[in-house]
Amino acid sequence: MYLGFGGILAVFAFIMFTIVLGGGGDSPIVAWILFFGFGIGSWYCYKKHKELEEEKIAQKRQETDDRLKRISNHKSSQRYTSANGDVTLSIDETNKQISFVSLNSYKDKVYSYHDILKSEILTDGISVTSTNRGSQLGGALLGGLLAGGVGALIGGLSGSTTSQEKVKKVELNVIVNDSVNPIHKIAFLDSELSAYAKDSQEYKDGYNTAYHCHQLIGVLIRQADEEDKQKETSTRSNNSQGNLSVADELKKLAQLKDEGIISGDEFEAQKNKLIG
Repeated sequence: MYLGFGGILAVFAFIMFTIVLGGGGDSPIVAWILFFGFGIGSWYCYKKHKELEEEKIAQKRQETDDRLKRISNHKSSQRYTSANGDVTLSIDETNKQISFVSLNSYKDKVYSYHDILKSEILTDGISVTSTNRGSQLGGALLGGLLAGGVGALIGGLSGSTTSQEKVKKVELNVIVNDSVNPIHKIAFLDSELSAYAKDSQEYKDGYNTAYHCHQLIGVLIRQADEEDKQKETSTRSNNSQGNLSVADELKKLAQLKDEGIISGDEFEAQKNKLIG
């Protein structure tokens, strides 16, 4: 409201300034007084609008923080909030969890590290860089989501950003193992009115925060991959040991049969028990 009114004042000041001076130039002092008066009014409206916007964002941040504190068994060690304050991403390093609190949703989402399948940075909807789950299990889960329809959404976001000189939005896009709500976005730069040059401080701040979060989630993904690999290695080792154990027992039974210690029927019965 204040911003629109300030714009009207600025235009009116310019018109009055032109009319008064254009009327013969007899009252230049009046023209300048009108110009500066309306100019100050425009500045005040802009300042008031900015203060109200900052107050609104602060209220949103407080609301997301309050909701985050109410999540049971979640101890936030790192958190990041969107530029407009409506989404907060939280990391619980103790319980190995990641949570998303969004004011656009009544239900807060909590996932384990193993549920994180992909992280990417988007500038104006175009993917700049991404990290995927690399383990066999994580890759299978991501492949299942892509086959289920998420792939069409993600595929439309890929492309080159070399032609982009200015950017309106920088987002972190996180895909999780959740068939109902697989995509979570958090915007660290979000401007509807104007685009920011890539050498501007606003763009750098937004992108650097998104990149830091992206790298952090990349670490969580690698941790989950390593745990999956360790489980896969342990399972293969246990299976191999089990197979060797059965083979050893069968060899011993065969020797007992050959030595006449057990009969052929007894050998078959024990062999069937071992093989299962």
